Amino acid sequence: MALGIYLAINVLSLPDLTLEGSFGIGGAAAASSLMMGFDPLSSLAIGMCAGALAGLITALLHVVLQMNVLLAGILMTTAAWSVSIAVMGTGNVSLVRFETLFTWLENVGIGNQQATIVAAGTVTLFLALFLVWLLHTGYGLATRATGLNIQTARGMGIRTEKHQIFGLMMANALAAASGALVAQSQGFMDVSIQGGVIVVGLAALTIGTSMIRSDKVAVGIAAVIVGVVIYRCIVALSLRLGVPPNSVRLITAMLVFAFIAARIHAKGSFSRSGFESWRSRRRRHLQFLENDRVSSLL
Repeated sequence: MALGIYLAINVLSLPDLTLEGSFGIGGAAAASSLMMGFDPLSSLAIGMCAGALAGLITALLHVVLQMNVLLAGILMTTAAWSVSIAVMGTGNVSLVRFETLFTWLENVGIGNQQATIVAAGTVTLFLALFLVWLLHTGYGLATRATGLNIQTARGMGIRTEKHQIFGLMMANALAAASGALVAQSQGFMDVSIQGGVIVVGLAALTIGTSMIRSDKVAVGIAAVIVGVVIYRCIVALSLRLGVPPNSVRLITAMLVFAFIAARIHAKGSFSRSGFESWRSRRRRHLQFLENDRVSSLL
């Protein structure tokens, strides 16, 4: 999920909210394919294809119909709830009787928690390495150029629309893979699991990129994975200290606020004088307000 957010926001500069809906669609498609007799790996691939299709629709709304990507993502995420129910035929299904990636490992003598770490970690590592390789190919470099400066990319002859469509499909496929893994891991699929999940990915992305800053793709992707681990450790520690489980999302939001605030206020804090520091922060603040616009939303 965090890798999908990284690809959409950090690489493409597109705040795509479809990722949350793709998480649910991926889980629903994987669960349905398992019940139809597909093996766990094929079910994971089917879930990713379903997420890529959701990303394709959002990309077409943005590129062809000229709809703002935020609005397109909101519409797709809203529709994803009904799509997930339609795919499964019900709001929730049990996968206890079916083989998953995790039960495969448990059948060879690996414990439940160890199986979760090994299976999910292996898939994550494979997708991360694939993403690093992809973004270093000629096509991937053009995709990165599209997100970095779309006007310059067009001036270089890059068909930016194609790369935006491709990038959003890949990002949503990664989010769908996360949903498929979660469904297989917990042994059931419920459409409610997609609610607010994008905030978890944003928290991991914010933590990782705040602690490890680099313009290199490989380092950035590694930072995202480190951020996921740190986030999960913080949540586990909070629960162990007695924080109610219902407050986990509040903790997540507060973590995002804290790391973003720390990152912003860390910039310019070592200026030669307090007045220069204030002026530079004020200048960046005004520039942010000028650039933070959602033009032609409707």
